Amino acid sequence: MATVNGFKFKIIILLCSEFGSYVLGQYDEYGRTPYHQQNQYNQYNNNPYNNNPYNTPYNVPNPGDRDYRTYFYKGRRYGQQSNYYNNRWRPGDPRIQGQDEHFFYDPQGNEEPILPGILGAWRTDLQGKFRQQTKDKPRDIFVATTHGQVQGFLVYLFDNPDPDSLYRPGSEFIEREYGMTEVYLGIPYAEPPILEGRFKPPRWHKGWQLLQAVDFGPACPQPARYVGVTKGVRDMDEDCLYLNIYKPPTKESEVGQRFPIMFYIHGGDFIRGASNTFPAHIMATFYNVVVVTINYRLGALGFISTGDVNSPGNYGILDQAMALKWVYENADNFGGDRDSITLFGPGAGAASAGLLMVSPETKHIVSKVIAQSGSALADWTLIVDKYRAQNTSRVFGKLIGCSIESSWKLMNCLKQGRSFYEIGNSEFPPEVGLFPWAPVIEMNVTMPYYEGWNEKDWHFLRKTPEELLRKRQFNPNLKYMSGITLQEAASFITSNKSLEPNYIIDEQFFEQKIWELVLRYNYTLNLNGTFEAIKYMYTYWPDPTNKTHIRDKYVQMLSDFLYTAPNDKIVKILVEQGVDVYQYVLNTTIESFKLEEWRKVPHDIEHYLLSGAPFMDVEFFPDGKFKRDQWTNNDRNMSHFFMKAYTNFARYGDPTYTQILGLHFEKAKHGELKYLNLNTTYNSSIMWNFRQTESAFWSQYLPIVVGYLVPTYPPTTEYWWEPRAPLQIAFWSMSGACLLLVVLLVVCCMLWRNAKRQSDRYYNDVFMVPDTDTEEGIDNTRIANPYDYSEKIRTPVSVPARTNSASSFRTESAVSLKEMQGFMSSSPSEDYPRKGTPVLSHRQNKNKTQLMQGVPQTDV
Repeated sequence: MATVNGFKFKIIILLCSEFGSYVLGQYDEYGRTPYHQQNQYNQYNNNPYNNNPYNTPYNVPNPGDRDYRTYFYKGRRYGQQSNYYNNRWRPGDPRIQGQDEHFFYDPQGNEEPILPGILGAWRTDLQGKFRQQTKDKPRDIFVATTHGQVQGFLVYLFDNPDPDSLYRPGSEFIEREYGMTEVYLGIPYAEPPILEGRFKPPRWHKGWQLLQAVDFGPACPQPARYVGVTKGVRDMDEDCLYLNIYKPPTKESEVGQRFPIMFYIHGGDFIRGASNTFPAHIMATFYNVVVVTINYRLGALGFISTGDVNSPGNYGILDQAMALKWVYENADNFGGDRDSITLFGPGAGAASAGLLMVSPETKHIVSKVIAQSGSALADWTLIVDKYRAQNTSRVFGKLIGCSIESSWKLMNCLKQGRSFYEIGNSEFPPEVGLFPWAPVIEMNVTMPYYEGWNEKDWHFLRKTPEELLRKRQFNPNLKYMSGITLQEAASFITSNKSLEPNYIIDEQFFEQKIWELVLRYNYTLNLNGTFEAIKYMYTYWPDPTNKTHIRDKYVQMLSDFLYTAPNDKIVKILVEQGVDVYQYVLNTTIESFKLEEWRKVPHDIEHYLLSGAPFMDVEFFPDGKFKRDQWTNNDRNMSHFFMKAYTNFARYGDPTYTQILGLHFEKAKHGELKYLNLNTTYNSSIMWNFRQTESAFWSQYLPIVVGYLVPTYPPTTEYWWEPRAPLQIAFWSMSGACLLLVVLLVVCCMLWRNAKRQSDRYYNDVFMVPDTDTEEGIDNTRIANPYDYSEKIRTPVSVPARTNSASSFRTESAVSLKEMQGFMSSSPSEDYPRKGTPVLSHRQNKNKTQLMQGVPQTDV
């Protein structure tokens, strides 16, 4: 019996210990649920807010969800969500009486303030994995800027990118600290572009007293499918003009040292992306550079243009220009060298860097450019056709439900009647084009005037980048580096859901895509000829029906058209202008990704190598993206190579100032466009003239055959409100012609009247008298009664000869006033003539007419 009781006692003790360990295991040393056990925030959770939400686990809402909101704290905007929520405390909902979005609430109604970023608790996405040895280390740092004091924080790093280091994750029982980074997140460089600031250029921020830069600023509005915790973009709001700064710690011996500045512009085809997707801790700390990442307005909010005064466009690229100016002014405060600013980024970021390189407002700031898979001369980089810009706006207006009768009505609807979420989440149908939004060249329109904005704030580019490059309108010390990958356009296949899961492309699909390209890009002079030319260039003739080769050729076609040919064109122009140019072509992949052969080197695969992903905690990246020990030795080496080459170029203007793992670059020359063919760090080599035939096909041959490449996606013949222009032209032309006829008629009448007067003077230049020598005249004499008069026969008196005068009385003939004043008349009682009464003269002229009797003459 005692044995049985002892066994029961052991079972009870075991159950109690298991229960206690389970309960205690739910919370960390701060009484919170460990991060790995918390809800991982499903990306699209449109959970309606529950008035009694504490019975179910709380899923943090994503941008666009009903419960998602941001709040304002000490001068800037933060996202309400964080990674230390639990099932007890919930963020305040203003829709519930008594709650405030600045506080947490428990079921009993108790409240606690929401502190942003790292001020509330340890943020793994901002500080990395929590380690005991970093708990008591210094955290806060401060720096003074031209706009006010900024508070940042220190991040401690536990890996080393040095290839000679034998450290690997998990190889040591105790993790060792290798470096630390000064981080300043979410610094506003401009006033929030909200309310009256929507669809207007950015304005300088008014400043602050103390800004707590302890969390990323919200990303700019974009389609909801690109945001969320799993996408690395936690927050989104129209108030989004923020930048982030990563810099190496300032040592006492390096107080006067200035580091090169690397200005990162994220890609995303001008419709998506955010600054927080590029953590630059490793690059800044171990390669001694200051890295700046920025947000800028995207999609319609950043690039809609009506081609007139109602919306000139370019708001997103003007945001970039203002951020660049802010960095230029504050470079010294962060230990940066304002005379050594390098712009870099992929895709749209590379294209933007090329535009800022030649813009009159920023060209003096840009000393170096690294263009990753993008060019300022690509047709998707800059819209030069007014009708294309208007057509894009017209199609967007119809899509979002606004009137497109006039540009004013459309813009007024977008300003007053649509939220930023509605505008940002609206996406074009596929037939509109691959890159619908882009900066626009100034279309010779009058810039609008609004209070608080100057006319010069609206200007960006008045000429095309190619024209400016050929005229050397760039920094005299400019240096340029470009790179492309072997399979740039593979992402166009993987993003096509209809091709999943095998991504098979047959001949019919390939021909359909060629036709779409022909019709979309204005090949209208010879449709069939253009189609056959493209098909001929990109057919694998040894086996034309092989689906594997068809897929490869489709990837090559889009890669050449969108990336390779524009890059080749700008490189040749810069080489002609004497600029130092370096190139690379990436043929190798990230081995740990285990991608298929046909898409092993897609667009912007360098992103993870440049951000130092193989050396960072996985918590810095979207949840579940990586594992700490997944990276191979070749991945680590390639990551070191890219970071070292980029920072060498920023510092010296030469990516291989000294050899990196045995590799080096060579300058491109005229006729020998050399590039580094990157396979791995062991078998790369220098080659030249990459895909020249294919580049010439797009840059030289097709433009000559079909005209200028301008997208004219449907409706091609219904340009937005432009049919009014011919009617207006016809109306004013007819009105002007009629006015001219009226003027001519009036002039003719006046000339005829003057001619008639001259004729009267020549042919009727005397008074009309009878033919006889003696003729009775009529004498008007004054009498007592002013209403009676008497006529008396008198003898006419000769008068002096008449002279031409400017003014005259008019009877049947003209006679001057001066001549009439000298006339003498006879008095009934006097024999001498009396002055004062005009009489008719008597002259002999056979052309004289007979005077009619009874015409009275008035005394003057």
